[in-house]
Formats: sequence, C-alpha cells, structure tokens
Amino acid sequence: MNLNELLLSRLSSYPGIKENMAEYGGEPAIFNKEFPPDQQEGWGGKSQYPRMCYRFDMQVNRERSSSGVLRVAIYTRKDQEVMNTIEDLVRRCLKDVLMKPSDQAPFCVSWSSTDYYPMKDLGVMCQEVVFDILEYPNQETTDPDPIMAVSMFVKKMYPESIVLGIDRIGDYEEPSEKPIFFCRLQDIQSTAGHCMHSIAWFDCRVAVHLLCPDPSERLKMIAAIHQRMEVEGEIIMLDQSPMSMKELHVNNTADYLREGQLVITGKYGCLRGFEKKQHLTGIGITN
Repeated sequence: MNLNELLLSRLSSYPGIKENMAEYGGEPAIFNKEFPPDQQEGWGGKSQYPRMCYRFDMQVNRERSSSGVLRVAIYTRKDQEVMNTIEDLVRRCLKDVLMKPSDQAPFCVSWSSTDYYPMKDLGVMCQEVVFDILEYPNQETTDPDPIMAVSMFVKKMYPESIVLGIDRIGDYEEPSEKPIFFCRLQDIQSTAGHCMHSIAWFDCRVAVHLLCPDPSERLKMIAAIHQRMEVEGEIIMLDQSPMSMKELHVNNTADYLREGQLVITGKYGCLRGFEKKQHLTGIGITN
C-alpha cells in the first residue's frame, strides 16, 4: 500500500473511529484532501457528520527534524464532547505505530498540535490535528559498514525485536507488541591512528533509537546494550575487523522518535590498497 492507502486503512479500521463517524458508501466518512459533494448518493440522505479529511505534505522541516506534516481535520456538529472523543481516538490510532509504504521509507508520526477553526455554518465545528512525519530511511553505507555492525550487535542481543535494515516488516508494526530498533548514522570522519601507511582510520557516531512506548522497558534495554558494548569494548564488523568503542552516551530523556537514546562513537580501519610500483620504461642495452 502507498502512504495514502496506509493512512486511510489505519484510520477507518481503528476501533471506535468507525463507530463514531458518518458513513459514505457504507464506509466511514474519511477522505483524502476533500469531501465529496453533499448531494452525492454515497451519503444516502443521512447525516454527513462527524466526518474527517486528512492531507499530508512530504516536505522536510529541519527545525522540527521531520520529513513532512500530516493534518487530520475533524468536522462534527457543535458537540465538544464528540469532538474530543474523536480527536483522542485519532491520536491513539496514529501514536507509536510504524507504517511502511510500498514506495517510501518506514515512518512514524508524532503529535504536534490541535487547532480550532471557526466555521461559516454555526452548527458545525472543526478541529485540525497536526502530526510530524518522521521517516526511518535505509542507513546502509559501505563495506565495512558501521551501521550494519551495530544493527547486528543489537539483533544478537534482542533476537525477538525488529531491527530496521535487517528484518522484513509489514504494512504496520506495533512497538508495543515488539520493540523496534533503528540505527542511524550521525557522521563519519577520518582520523589518525597507527600504521597510517597501510590502514585508513575512521571515527563514526551512530545513534540507536528504540521505538517502544514503555519508558521503563526502553531504559532497561538501552542500558543493557550500553553495558554490553562497554564490557566487550568492540564490535566485530561484517568483514571480521573490529570497531573499538571510544565513547558511549545514554540519554534517557531524548526523544526516541527523533534523536535516539544511545549514541556510539566507534573507531575502525580499512586496509589501504597494495602499493603501486613504479615501472622502469625505455630500457635498452648498447654495446
């Protein structure tokens, strides 16, 4: 399913939303971008409220560390209690769920604000619920790959969890049912080290996100990874070379959707190519 289909399916099938919405063509009155005309047969001559319209804009906002914005507008008859009920259901429906469009990276949404809009029809009210869209794109780099090395380390510690970049995922994944890890590259820089003539050295920083709504469970799992890495002192990369741990930092107050709770600074090396020999040319023998 694409992004539009994922959102429509999630909203229309979530328990409570369907029961509280008007119907159009036998389905909950939830639409993308605009409503069908009031005279359409799909309304069946019945009430057209409550109804919902959503739209998304996939434009990066660096200030909010988001990949886009999702806006869900809820329209009801002038009944604040009904409006509050539906808004709460929408926020719970979209909170802490990883969605995977067929043509895009996996993403979660994070509630940003709820805005009230006055309506010309005094009998109708509207509230717009705004979410930031947070993508988790493929982080694979090159060989040896520090991201894949950290991901494999985490997967070995928690084989029952989902590690993005290693495990296949479905349309929806619930972190409350199975913890989800995402390892993200912050930066790589060249650095000094021994045997510089034969080895190129790199320092890298990797942020580890644990998508899990239970704060106590998040802390336990991240602290366990931190301790294991500190004790072992290195991670064996896929080419069997070591990446040594230079610094490990746990920040339990970090926004796990945006920043990651564990930042790893590692050092690894790559063998330089064989030295290119200079060949003598134009050699001749004279008597």
